[in-house]
Amino acid sequence: MLRDWSEKVIQALVVPGVLGLVGLGFVSICLRYFLRGEYALFWAEEVIRYGFIWIFWLVSPLIVRKGVAFGVDLLTQYLPPALQRILTLLGNLAIMVLLLVYLRQGLTMVWVNRTQLSTALEISMSWAYLAIPVGITGMLIEVAWQSLEQLRALLGPAPTRARSAG
Repeated sequence: MLRDWSEKVIQALVVPGVLGLVGLGFVSICLRYFLRGEYALFWAEEVIRYGFIWIFWLVSPLIVRKGVAFGVDLLTQYLPPALQRILTLLGNLAIMVLLLVYLRQGLTMVWVNRTQLSTALEISMSWAYLAIPVGITGMLIEVAWQSLEQLRALLGPAPTRARSAG
C-alpha cells in the first residue's frame, strides 16, 4: 500500500515536471530565435538541466522496483528457486553497500558545494546535488524492501500439498 502511494507521488511530481521542462525549453527557444534574443530566458537552461537531474533521481527507485536495474539472470534462471532467492539476497546486499557509499559521497557533494552558486539562478549548488542522496535513499529503501520480500519467501512455510479425500 505504501509502495503504491510512493509511486503515485513520484508520478505526480515527474509527469508535470517533464512537461513543464519541455514547455520551458520550447518557450525559451522560441523567444531566442523568433524574437532575436530580446526576451531570452537566460535562466531556462539551468532550470532545465537541474530539473532533469532531479527527475532522473526521483524516478530511480521506480526503476529498481520495476526490475529494470541491477539484474542479470542469464545463469540464475536455471537454478532452483531457493538458490535464486539466496543469490538475489546476496546481490541486494552488495547493491545496498554500494548505495550506502554513493549516499555518503552524495551527502559530501551537497556539503562541499553549499557555498557555490549556480551561474544564472544564483542558488546554492547544493540544491542540484541534493537530488543524488534523495534518489539513492529511495533506491536503498526499494532494494531493502525487495530483500525483505525475498527473505520472507525463503524462510516462509513450505507449500503443502492438498490431500485428496479419497
